[in-house]
Amino acid sequence: MNHPSKNSGFGRMVVIFGLLSGPGFAAHAQISDVTPPSEARSLGCLVRKEKPPSYPSKLEKHLGSGFLRVLLHFTRPDEAPRVEVLANTAAPEMQDEAFSYLASYRLPCLSAADGVVKAVQEFHFRNTDRDPLPMEAGTSESFCVVMPREPMEPPSPWPGERDPEHVVAVASFSGDGQQPPEVKLIHSTGSKRFEALVRERMALYRMPCRTGQESPRSMRQQFSYFPANGRRYVMKRDAFELREFLGMTADIHKVSAEFDFNTMACPFKVNYTPHGPSLPNEVTAQPEDPNRYAFLKWLAQRQLAFRSERQANDLFGSVLQIQVPCGTLNLQAKLAASREDAQ
Repeated sequence: MNHPSKNSGFGRMVVIFGLLSGPGFAAHAQISDVTPPSEARSLGCLVRKEKPPSYPSKLEKHLGSGFLRVLLHFTRPDEAPRVEVLANTAAPEMQDEAFSYLASYRLPCLSAADGVVKAVQEFHFRNTDRDPLPMEAGTSESFCVVMPREPMEPPSPWPGERDPEHVVAVASFSGDGQQPPEVKLIHSTGSKRFEALVRERMALYRMPCRTGQESPRSMRQQFSYFPANGRRYVMKRDAFELREFLGMTADIHKVSAEFDFNTMACPFKVNYTPHGPSLPNEVTAQPEDPNRYAFLKWLAQRQLAFRSERQANDLFGSVLQIQVPCGTLNLQAKLAASREDAQ
């Protein structure tokens, strides 16, 4: 962990995007249509800029990533598609890159017989040492949260020297696709105004794939605000070998543990998000494997050895990636630590 700084080192700068299309989005088709799709409906004549979006230069000095999924509606051959945001964790600068690129799209072979052609586009912006974890099959289809594109405005007035503020909220969807979620704050170091802004923001979320017959679904999201002129602790790197990571945790010399990674489809990577001691730390690994559950639970209990409360607050909710090798892990608590605990 680095000393307070306005900048951090950066690794790979990558923008990954994919475009998916199909004849339609009907979920319960009873008859299979074997008619080949037209050139327009298969996006065969799609015209767009040759140069894809790049990682925003304004953000190059900071480790980070962002994701944007949009639904495109092509209605005229000589016009750009209407863009609907389906999911968004991208910074405004990343969104500007993506939307500028999308504005160049044309589907010149589109005819009246084609109707409205829809396509899904995903943008992944990365300036990080972490690798993206694989997605679970069916995740995007079963969890279709639509969020506003516009960034959330910071609380006003906002003194320039205040500490970072964090709010973690849970949105629970139980109605149909037009119902706003129930919002619950599960952690906050923010002002009442910031908490109100978070509630207002999440009240705009929708899950349009719901009919009202499904069981409730919930999502958790962190909102953080860092004063523009403030100095804060940052991570110079965000990917670590397992033993390197454990060396960064508190009181690891007092811990006994034994795990056989050869039984866990090794090697694999884990994303670790520090929330402690305010919330349980978050640990994710994809695809899910029940052989890893005990290890992941144990890993989530490890706390980073923060130097101060300020450092813990600055790094709250940051994501570290842990590279778990094959082999075994066998930790034995040192005798001195055991005697200290017994006193």
